[in-house]
Amino acid sequence: MTCSYGKTPEGKVFRVPLTKDMISNLLNINNKKSIFDWITLGIMALEIGAFFLLPVWISRILFIFVFFFWRLSYNAGLGFLLKYQSDSRGLVRLAKKYKLFDREANPMMYRWLKTQLSINMGDDYDFATAPLEYNTWILFRQLVDLILMNDFTSYICFALSWFNTTPQSSIFLGDTLRWCGGIFLIIFNIWVKVDAQRVVKDFAWYWGDFFFLIEQSLTFDGVFEMAPHPMYSIGYFGYYGISLLCASYTVLFVSIAAHAMQFIFLICIETPHIDKTYNPSPTIKRQSLNSDHNETSSFGSSSDLQSRSNSYVDYFTRDLLVFKNFDVFRSSHFVVAIIALYAIITPLLVPGKAGIVLALSQAFIWRIIHTLGTSGILYSQSQNKLFTRHFIKWGGDAKEAFQNWKSIFNLTLCMTYVTFIMACWKTYTLPDNWTYGTTLLRHTLGLSFVSLHIWTSVSIHEVLGDFGWFYGDFFIEDQSSELLYTGIYRFLNNPEKIMGHAAFWGMTLIANNGFIFGLALFSQICNILFIHYVEEPHMQKLYGDQIRTEAGFTKTLKSAAIAIPKKIPQKLQTEIARLIDEKEIREAERIVKETVVKVEKAVEETKDAVGEFVEAARPRLQEVLSETKQILQTSRSRVIPLVANDIAMYDLSRYKLKLSTENEDTNSFEVGQPISVEWEAPDNHGEQDWIGIYEVKSNKSTHITNISSRGLWHWTNAALDNSGEFVFPPDTPLKTNGTIVFSGNKLPWKIGSYEFRYQHNNKHNVMARTVPFEIKAPQTCLSRDQETVEKVVLKFAQKVFNNDPEIMPNTPQEEFVGMGEYESKHLVYCIKLAFNVDFAWEMIATEKDVSQLSKRIILAKEALTPFKADSRRISTSNLSLSSGTSSCVSPLLANVATNSI
Repeated sequence: MTCSYGKTPEGKVFRVPLTKDMISNLLNINNKKSIFDWITLGIMALEIGAFFLLPVWISRILFIFVFFFWRLSYNAGLGFLLKYQSDSRGLVRLAKKYKLFDREANPMMYRWLKTQLSINMGDDYDFATAPLEYNTWILFRQLVDLILMNDFTSYICFALSWFNTTPQSSIFLGDTLRWCGGIFLIIFNIWVKVDAQRVVKDFAWYWGDFFFLIEQSLTFDGVFEMAPHPMYSIGYFGYYGISLLCASYTVLFVSIAAHAMQFIFLICIETPHIDKTYNPSPTIKRQSLNSDHNETSSFGSSSDLQSRSNSYVDYFTRDLLVFKNFDVFRSSHFVVAIIALYAIITPLLVPGKAGIVLALSQAFIWRIIHTLGTSGILYSQSQNKLFTRHFIKWGGDAKEAFQNWKSIFNLTLCMTYVTFIMACWKTYTLPDNWTYGTTLLRHTLGLSFVSLHIWTSVSIHEVLGDFGWFYGDFFIEDQSSELLYTGIYRFLNNPEKIMGHAAFWGMTLIANNGFIFGLALFSQICNILFIHYVEEPHMQKLYGDQIRTEAGFTKTLKSAAIAIPKKIPQKLQTEIARLIDEKEIREAERIVKETVVKVEKAVEETKDAVGEFVEAARPRLQEVLSETKQILQTSRSRVIPLVANDIAMYDLSRYKLKLSTENEDTNSFEVGQPISVEWEAPDNHGEQDWIGIYEVKSNKSTHITNISSRGLWHWTNAALDNSGEFVFPPDTPLKTNGTIVFSGNKLPWKIGSYEFRYQHNNKHNVMARTVPFEIKAPQTCLSRDQETVEKVVLKFAQKVFNNDPEIMPNTPQEEFVGMGEYESKHLVYCIKLAFNVDFAWEMIATEKDVSQLSKRIILAKEALTPFKADSRRISTSNLSLSSGTSSCVSPLLANVATNSI
């Protein structure tokens, strides 16, 4: 039996003891039980007893609340504890603080925990020598077992209490299909859980990497090649199997809600920790211009990389993706909105059957336009670049051709959605009885398919980006030719083939109309033909042998088809062989294999779509959080001040705080200029004293701060340990004076009057303040000379990067490195103050160095020059275009005219 080794955050390496299976250990009456086990079994027994003893109508209501209590205990309770542990090692620190595992400080608790935790462990577990992190994890497991077992038990009791004994199915063999489907989903769920546990072991099953890391390689095969996060996605299909068996909408909707809560737990708790632990952000560092030749040759020359980067920025600039990034002032966006509005209003204004015919006709026409139009353009582009040739012929270029293609593709794509929705709207009839037949089930499945479609589309764009979404490899050649199977493409080769049309089938289920079904089928066939005759041949031409023939989903099905029969006991195989002729067995095997081969492609598409929901939800949630954060940062956030009760024992006269350059003449600083502050405190000052910057008028009280510092603060006595965490006295020497430099993101990048406040021991009691000082705007630059503007902007850029020589540009031609949102906002704010030119911070990403940004500033200043009464206006008569040549009254207008054609 192989052993593994763990590593604590402090770097201590230890042998990880083996853990026993929880379920078999808990339910085996021969095994010795701990107090934690008896508590778990006791609560389970109470729930089962209540199920059998209470009347049905009470059980139904009771177990809904009981199940959601345990579900919230899982998702919210365990989620909070794991988040606390992930962010600050909180559970380990609590165990250390209360000395739970300290024999000398807490002998009774030590002996009790040693006895209870050792019961379910093997001989290789030594409570006394195991690291604090491991013992904390083992203790945490007891709570997890309690919650998980009662979550399962309460769900079963809830489902059985709502079991429908008299279901009425309007479908032929409906009850038989329902039972077969339910049993299949339950068996499939069990297989997923068992196979997932085989791969990740107890360490990942119980979130061990929140406490320590383990030194062993994990091969994520089996079910992990079938769907992303299988324990959270397809690992809950048993909910829907039980819902089918119970024939209860209540069980179904509660199951959907519980499954959704599990996804929220994954997105908010587990995924951020995985990214932080296993996918940390790379260290940003400017590469030397004199880098090693081998590095350059392995990744291409710097000029090639710059050319490739320039090309990408030129081709993609806030494009309209369906209706995302909509800008009413962009003509192509405005046209899409007008045509879509026309397609919506016209069928609504036409009553009766004529309106239905009109809605169906326009949906069919736009599907033809989208399929034949885009297929024709891309096919001719793949063959001889006919589309690009057309624009080159009339004075354009490849960029212009691609921009027009993107507008055409997005317009026709939007109209296929809009017109299909309108067709469904016109043919839809609101049900009189929602519980009759499959009415409610159709609507539920329809909305699920629509959600699945949205998730699939978002997931596809997340992997392919704008380049793949707009079929950039039909137009752009200077991009990477490497084909990577990541995200949803890890599981399916082409998820768009089936799951990319899930919304059409979902709306078909809701509309319940034969014409809509035919339209959805026609759309699906058109999509499959497009992929087969246009997309796949072009991909084969570009990527050749890099194209994968077998997706992860297909591979998993084949492996399961081979492995499962081998696990059947030999005795059972012998008995089966007596009943069935060997020839018939071989014939059945052949039929099964052929069936698997035929079905696997369709099934693989389904798997990818389900898996992508998790990955698609994460960026959506992050976007919402980011927007909320921006709003909070731009507003004054009032806080409930934390006030110390023993403030009277401190002599405030011994606290001093002053600016290092404090005098009558130098009591002002430019925006972004580093500010040094000197502090002094008595020997008994707080261990976690801190200094923050505030606007002078923001706090009404001079003794208590009630406004958030918004991150503009520093500790006075903190130091970083080896694990990167702050430590305070007595773990670090106590200082009574010092100098702190506020710079970069620790500064308020806004002109105004400010003050520093020395605050007591992680509280909001003000012990000392500096005299007010001014943060002023930089000197206004009126020059339009390129060199002069570059010097000013270079100075701003260096301040933005905190004058860090590792990443700040030293010359106007050096590209920006690590220019994030905050740095971009700070830079455009300085530009606005100095040049009176207001840029969006996102624009900085398009200008890769100070030189290009300076050119844009000069052009912007020229374009924003106010009109004068005596200036000569230039009309369209001054501009003449003929036979591919243009003549203008000024070079600037010539540039504008060229870019406008």
